[in-house]
Amino acid sequence: MTRFLVFLAAATLTSVAFAQASSSTTFAQGGMHFSAKAMDTDNDGMISKDEFMKYHSDMWDQMTKDSNGSMSVSDASSSFARGGMHISAKKMDADHDGTITKDEFMSYEATHWSLLPKDASGQISVADMEKAMKKHRQKAAAAASSTDTSKTD
Repeated sequence: MTRFLVFLAAATLTSVAFAQASSSTTFAQGGMHFSAKAMDTDNDGMISKDEFMKYHSDMWDQMTKDSNGSMSVSDASSSFARGGMHISAKKMDADHDGTITKDEFMSYEATHWSLLPKDASGQISVADMEKAMKKHRQKAAAAASSTDTSKTD
């Protein structure tokens, strides 16, 4: 029985390690998967602007860790799409040079923060952030679908 428990514990730890390695590999390759829960670093159920911006800064750093800290609009579009994010990378490129810098990305995210519904303390609940993210994905997917439809007409 003891051997079985040791084996079970080892198998569980191995699968967790593989899952984490797989997740970070995907993340490093540009597959961004935003998580409202992960933004809440102090686990109080609320996301502050500082938590929101820090989370996005860390995401950008991970995405661009093998580059000079920026990425082409084309590469960013592909990365966002692989991560299930429907964001116009072209809109992030404020100076229209074909490259997105961290400053441009963070400015774009700061604008998104300003549009989110917040409570009196200036924070948003994890649940409300999840709803906002889901609504954004649905809107963007519908827009993309209507664009695809109009291209075939």
